[in-house]
Amino acid sequence: MKNNTNNTTYKEVEKNVKRMKNFYNHVQIFVIMMLVLLLFSDIIVSFFEARITNPNSLNWIKANIWVNAVLWLFGLIIHGIYVFKFKANFIDKWEQTKMEELMKQKK
Repeated sequence: MKNNTNNTTYKEVEKNVKRMKNFYNHVQIFVIMMLVLLLFSDIIVSFFEARITNPNSLNWIKANIWVNAVLWLFGLIIHGIYVFKFKANFIDKWEQTKMEELMKQKK
């Protein structure tokens, strides 16, 4: 019984560590991409300015670059909330119920 409990605890900890690792990878990619956008946004906009004459389209391109960055930041915040257990208990309960259900099907 004790071995089973230790195994279950180990699996839960391993799962949490993987979630944290994935979150930190997400943060790294976000930071790199935001630096690229910050450094090269003028070049990106000037590329389109040379090819598009409609000023509304140019405004849309400029806004779209930063709106996507804000949406990505929002997704990153949600990912962080999920990983660091600021989530609702129903997700944990659902995961546990689903695991038990799948374990019963395997037997």
